Amino acid sequence: MSFRRSLIRRSVLGVSAGALISLTLGASQPPPANEPWLEVPQANQPHIAVDSSTEVDQAPASVKQLVFHIPGAGGSPSYGTIHTKVNTEAADVAMKSTSTVDGIALNVDLAAAGGFPMQAGRNSVELEYQDRYGRPKYYNFLLDFSGSGRPGAPPSPGSRGFEAIPTKTPPEKRAGKLFAVVIGISHYIKGDAGSQINDLQFADHDAQSVLDFLKSPSGGNVADADSLLLLNDQATTEQVRHALFTFLTKPQERDTVVIYIAGHGAPDPLDPRNLYLLTADAKPDDMGGTAFPMWQLQDVFDRVLKARRVITFADTCHSYGFSGLRAGAGQRRANNLVNQYLQRYAAKGQRAVITASDISESSFEDAKWGGGHGVFTYYLVRGLKGEADRNHDGIVTAGEIFAYLQESVRQATADKQNPRAMVGISSGMTVSNVGRAAHASLDIDNTPLVYLKY
Repeated sequence: MSFRRSLIRRSVLGVSAGALISLTLGASQPPPANEPWLEVPQANQPHIAVDSSTEVDQAPASVKQLVFHIPGAGGSPSYGTIHTKVNTEAADVAMKSTSTVDGIALNVDLAAAGGFPMQAGRNSVELEYQDRYGRPKYYNFLLDFSGSGRPGAPPSPGSRGFEAIPTKTPPEKRAGKLFAVVIGISHYIKGDAGSQINDLQFADHDAQSVLDFLKSPSGGNVADADSLLLLNDQATTEQVRHALFTFLTKPQERDTVVIYIAGHGAPDPLDPRNLYLLTADAKPDDMGGTAFPMWQLQDVFDRVLKARRVITFADTCHSYGFSGLRAGAGQRRANNLVNQYLQRYAAKGQRAVITASDISESSFEDAKWGGGHGVFTYYLVRGLKGEADRNHDGIVTAGEIFAYLQESVRQATADKQNPRAMVGISSGMTVSNVGRAAHASLDIDNTPLVYLKY
């Protein structure tokens, strides 16, 4: 789905959670002539502009090379400060720089150093450097292989994506206790009128529904003492830090942890290299001082969590516009890589992460989904209650719930919202136990459901 630059819209899909901060700027200006651009030779794409999303017709595996062009008028960067990333992975080791008549060309060999393969769906490419005055410059590009990875299409070889068909690995029996951190922010504390974060409609309702399920026998009977729910003004940066850095020290290695987050995520408009979860008290013009840095999630997964089995569900809505910021009206609205970086931080070993949408896609919410839910969480709860039990063995695994979400969310949004997961996911991890004898379950509004036929 293309990056949205308008206020929250109503469409045939319902209300998009797209624009998260009020936008009152005038018409967009043409990009400066001194900006870098990206060339993809094998895709016949000689000039891809920064902060754009470009559809590529070729198979992902056919793209072997990326070429960044930094014009001489683009700030004369110091070679030692130039860094590139492909799908969040540092690609400097595969990069060669060459002086040209009009600046610098950076050639990235996607087959070098273990490979940086393009994958089905959207791929991010990042470039940063310092100009001759030491000022940081950051740009990103999206390459969308939309013809691959859609229903029925296999992932490309070496892809960092997730295969839609669950493996035949037997479900893993849960051991130990179940813990849960559940966060849902629909209403944000209002600051200056010029730079507001737009509220969502149903993120708090979604979070409550997920916790209600986890407290049920099918969900694992998580105890009150082993679960933490933060809704709306309770989900301040201080409380989110407590939940992730203090509460999550309780689970031990044999335990299972579920983390669910519904709300906004965005790059800092003052420095788009830095990504944040927008907590209830976050301020758009001071995200560094008020929001929760996404890179600190890596510390949570690497240094805090001892549990081997962790599954993270992120229903983050993250297209945005800004106004009234001290950086001025010329501030860029960049692509949003929040979901992709969350996947990188959270998917390790037996830890699974499933996000509601692909890179820079909007996540939709509407009253038509169960009386008021985000489409991702609506089908998440339905799937956990039994619809995702593909082989009818009474257990829903991580692989089954992702396959179900891929199909259901795409169908419900006409392919405009595409859930993603990472290859590190343990497909056999048990996420719910609905019982072998169950032939139907109840949806999030207690309406009888019938299993989908695959």
